Amino acid sequence: MAAALESGSSHPLAMAILAKAKELKVPVPPAFGAKALAGKGVSGNIGGVEVLLASPAAAAEIEDIESDLTARMDAFNDEGKTVFMMVANGQVAGVFAIGDEDRPDAVAGLKTLRDAGITPPVMLTGDNRRTAKAVGAGLGLEVKAELMPEDKQRIVQEMQSAGQIVAKVGDGINDAPALAAADIGIAMGGGTVVALETADVAVLHGRVTDIAAMIAPSKATMGNIKQNIVIALGLKAVFLVTTIVGITGLWPAILADTGATVLVTVNAKRLLGWQPEQSA
Repeated sequence: MAAALESGSSHPLAMAILAKAKELKVPVPPAFGAKALAGKGVSGNIGGVEVLLASPAAAAEIEDIESDLTARMDAFNDEGKTVFMMVANGQVAGVFAIGDEDRPDAVAGLKTLRDAGITPPVMLTGDNRRTAKAVGAGLGLEVKAELMPEDKQRIVQEMQSAGQIVAKVGDGINDAPALAAADIGIAMGGGTVVALETADVAVLHGRVTDIAAMIAPSKATMGNIKQNIVIALGLKAVFLVTTIVGITGLWPAILADTGATVLVTVNAKRLLGWQPEQSA
């Protein structure tokens, strides 16, 4: 039933469920009316049964959770696992505990960001606080957990109000409001369509190091723009003065204007030679 609800999803937790279902060779029935519930989970109808796959907090809104089950889920959280529940026709049908893992290049990507002078990133997540802190501790990140989509958006806006220029990285529907609010929204490859459509930039390969690699060409482009402005206006100013005082005629001034266009174009083309490996 969980695999049925998650069919077609690219969320890491969904991929884990689908992979396990494939490993166990379990039959996956069709799900009807499947839909994502922002900040909670996903729901749908499977064989006439209304099913909800959601966080324990969202599941608790429908069904009281027994104390022994709560203790067991707390133990999973202490191990750094993300826990969510399945509720079928208003009754708890199962509990899932999935271990979060860092992306292979997460440590290297975060180090590159810090080396570039970027303010240490903050992890914004809807996951359980203990699970998030276990993951964040291994990466040296400040963690803000158990957040709804609007909470992520609010935190981004608070950082902006403090004078910071904020880039938000996300891959899910829950990240969309924060992606839209940030100065620049960055969607990770393989994310939801909503995240990709909301973001300003997409990291197609889903590598953390690619986020840091965006900074070098961005700085190079801004530097190139400033150089071109100086070249263009500088030449115009020089020939304006020399033409007025009679040192140069009209045609040299026209040729200089055309020459400035050529110079700024050639200067801009240097950016085509930028390589992320060389930048690193």
